[in-house]
This record gives sequence, structure tokens and C-alpha cells, in this order.
Amino acid sequence: MQTPVKNSTDRLTLFIRPDTTDEKVIKEVLVQDVYEKKSIDFFVTPGDFWLDLGGNIGTFALLALTRGAKVISYEPEEDNYGLMLKNVQKNFGKTRNFKGYKQAVGVKNGTVDLYLCQGDYNKYRHTIFPRRGRSSIPISMVSIRNVLAKHKGLNAIKIDIEGAEIEMLEQLTPGDYTGIKKMVLEYSFDVDRSIPRFLRIMDRLKEYFPNVHWTKVKANEEFYNYFPAATLVFCYF
Repeated sequence: MQTPVKNSTDRLTLFIRPDTTDEKVIKEVLVQDVYEKKSIDFFVTPGDFWLDLGGNIGTFALLALTRGAKVISYEPEEDNYGLMLKNVQKNFGKTRNFKGYKQAVGVKNGTVDLYLCQGDYNKYRHTIFPRRGRSSIPISMVSIRNVLAKHKGLNAIKIDIEGAEIEMLEQLTPGDYTGIKKMVLEYSFDVDRSIPRFLRIMDRLKEYFPNVHWTKVKANEEFYNYFPAATLVFCYF
């Protein structure tokens, strides 16, 4: 069942699946503003043109549209994708500032398996990495380089794709980020707990972005053993 709920912070109405992570993601993105960081002046602002990887039910897209930005969202899971389109339509109509694609984004083009979360609660941690006991469905994947080449004028990127960001960030070069002025990503240690690997990726990002900010990761440790097994990274000029 999908139920409309109002978000008082941004005066939005969202369709959700009650008693699921839909409620949690609304709180995180639209109330707690997890993809923004006041202490480093990292915000979603008018004039931004965001590439949203891991669109889920559209909360980041709604945040961007509310801030006066444009956004291209990729979300491969059918129910999440449908809710994302429905939520944008409900609040912004047929706006030219949003476009959604029912695809995953990774390092290659083709078809991959998406391993679906078990149970009725978790709706936002589907992953392309095998998980014991999970069923899977085939989905379309497009390479990040093809995506960046397809959408002209992008200047910001948000990534939350349950570990698929790791190989992607290892392959991208400074030239691939041309025109991008800020990026926020959730780095997932569920796939690989190696802190040295994480730090190598951060050094790689610093080759393009003058500022790369993260928390919770201790450089003197070999493995990340904390909960939740993720940290947010903010890259900006």
C-alpha cells in the first residue's frame, strides 16, 4: 500500500510504503539534510544540475527541485522508481527540471543482477553484490562514463548505490569530472571494510576536487568495524 504523507519542512507530499525505510529516508534527506553540511557550506543551491545515482523514492530529487536546482535521477528497482516518478509528479508536475531513468549506473553497460532486500521493511539497500538468502532480478546497467557524456551541463553529483561506488570511483579520472563543482556520496564499507582502499580513493578524488571532507574513518586502522558501515564524503571547490 502506498500512503501520501506530508513533509512539513519543505511542504512536500510524498507517497510511501508505511512501516518501511521510506519513512526513514524522508527524515534523513528532507529533515536532517544528510546530503548537505552547514559546517563546510555544502548545500544544494539554485543553478545546480545534479546527477542523482540511487534515486530511491525521489527524496533527493525533491530536495533539489525545492532548492531551485535541476536533477537527473537513476534508480533501477521498479517499485522505488515508480514512487520516485509519482512523488515528483505530485509536487512539481511535468517539470523540465527532472528526468528519471530506471537503470543502475556502474562501470559497464549491460545487464546485471540486483539482489533485493529481504522482508517488508528495508526498501533502500538493494545491491548488485550477491547476498545470502536474497532473491535477485535482472536490471539494466549503464556505465558512469556514458552517463556523464549523455547529460550535458551537469555540475554536481550525488551517489548512494550500496557499494557500487567503490569501483566506479577507482576508475574515474580527473578528466571525467570536468564541469563538476561538488559531489556528495555515501561510501559503503559493507562491500569492502578496507580503510587503506578508502583512503586511496580519497587521494584520487583530491586530484580533482580541492576539498574532500569525510568523518568517522580512522587512518591508523586497517578495517572499518563501526555501525553503520558507511560514511558520507563531500567533495567541492
